[in-house]
Amino acid sequence: MTEGVTGLFALGYSGVVLFVLAHSLRKLFPPMRAALAAFTLSSVVHGATTLMAGEQAALAFAFWGIPHLLILPLLLVSARRQAARGKDGG
Repeated sequence: MTEGVTGLFALGYSGVVLFVLAHSLRKLFPPMRAALAAFTLSSVVHGATTLMAGEQAALAFAFWGIPHLLILPLLLVSARRQAARGKDGG
Protein backbone atom coordinates (compact mmCIF):
# COMPACT_ATOMS: atom_id res chain seq x y z
CA MET A 1 0.00 0.00 0.00
CA THR A 2 2.75 2.44 0.92
CA GLU A 3 4.57 1.78 -2.36
CA GLY A 4 1.40 2.64 -4.30
CA VAL A 5 0.93 5.90 -2.42
CA THR A 6 4.59 6.75 -2.91
CA GLY A 7 4.31 5.99 -6.62
CA LEU A 8 1.25 8.21 -6.98
CA PHE A 9 3.04 11.00 -5.12
CA ALA A 10 6.05 10.67 -7.43
CA LEU A 11 3.83 10.73 -10.51
CA GLY A 12 1.94 13.77 -9.28
CA TYR A 13 5.14 15.56 -8.31
CA SER A 14 6.69 14.93 -11.73
CA GLY A 15 3.55 16.10 -13.49
CA VAL A 16 3.43 19.33 -11.52
CA VAL A 17 7.14 20.00 -11.99
CA LEU A 18 7.15 19.36 -15.73
CA PHE A 19 3.92 21.15 -16.62
CA VAL A 20 4.64 24.22 -14.45
CA LEU A 21 8.18 24.47 -15.76
CA ALA A 22 7.01 24.05 -19.38
CA HIS A 23 4.33 26.69 -18.82
CA SER A 24 6.93 29.09 -17.46
CA LEU A 25 9.31 28.41 -20.34
CA ARG A 26 6.41 28.89 -22.80
CA LYS A 27 6.88 32.63 -22.34
CA LEU A 28 10.38 32.30 -23.84
CA PHE A 29 10.08 29.41 -26.31
CA PRO A 30 7.54 27.82 -28.64
CA PRO A 31 5.46 25.07 -26.95
CA MET A 32 7.42 22.02 -28.15
CA ARG A 33 10.78 23.56 -27.33
CA ALA A 34 9.47 24.67 -23.92
CA ALA A 35 8.30 21.11 -23.18
CA LEU A 36 11.61 19.57 -24.18
CA ALA A 37 13.57 22.23 -22.29
CA ALA A 38 11.45 21.60 -19.18
CA PHE A 39 12.08 17.86 -19.37
CA THR A 40 15.82 18.38 -19.93
CA LEU A 41 16.20 20.97 -17.18
CA SER A 42 14.25 18.88 -14.69
CA SER A 43 16.22 15.75 -15.60
CA VAL A 44 19.55 17.54 -15.15
CA VAL A 45 18.59 18.99 -11.76
CA HIS A 46 17.07 15.74 -10.49
CA GLY A 47 20.00 13.75 -11.92
CA ALA A 48 22.48 15.93 -10.06
CA THR A 49 20.63 15.44 -6.80
CA THR A 50 20.42 11.70 -7.49
CA LEU A 51 24.22 11.57 -7.66
CA MET A 52 24.29 12.85 -4.08
CA ALA A 53 21.98 10.08 -2.86
CA GLY A 54 24.82 7.60 -2.34
CA GLU A 55 23.60 4.05 -1.81
CA GLN A 56 20.00 5.09 -2.42
CA ALA A 57 20.73 6.49 -5.90
CA ALA A 58 18.78 3.75 -7.70
CA LEU A 59 15.72 4.35 -5.53
CA ALA A 60 16.03 8.12 -5.99
CA PHE A 61 16.32 7.67 -9.76
CA ALA A 62 13.25 5.44 -9.81
CA PHE A 63 11.35 8.02 -7.74
CA TRP A 64 11.76 10.76 -10.35
CA GLY A 65 12.97 9.04 -13.54
CA ILE A 66 10.11 6.63 -14.15
CA PRO A 67 7.36 9.21 -13.49
CA HIS A 68 9.17 11.76 -15.68
CA LEU A 69 9.22 9.25 -18.53
CA LEU A 70 5.53 8.47 -18.00
CA ILE A 71 4.60 12.18 -18.06
CA LEU A 72 6.78 13.08 -21.07
CA PRO A 73 4.35 11.80 -23.76
CA LEU A 74 1.49 13.77 -22.17
CA LEU A 75 3.68 16.86 -22.06
CA LEU A 76 4.60 16.48 -25.74
CA VAL A 77 0.97 15.93 -26.80
CA SER A 78 -0.03 19.04 -24.88
CA ALA A 79 2.76 21.04 -26.52
CA ARG A 80 1.75 19.79 -29.97
CA ARG A 81 -1.85 20.87 -29.35
CA GLN A 82 -0.73 24.29 -28.16
CA ALA A 83 1.48 24.72 -31.20
CA ALA A 84 -1.37 23.72 -33.54
CA ARG A 85 -3.75 26.09 -31.76
CA GLY A 86 -1.22 28.91 -32.14
CA LYS A 87 -0.93 28.31 -35.89
CA ASP A 88 -4.71 28.37 -36.26
CA GLY A 89 -4.82 31.72 -34.56
CA GLY A 90 -6.75 30.56 -31.66
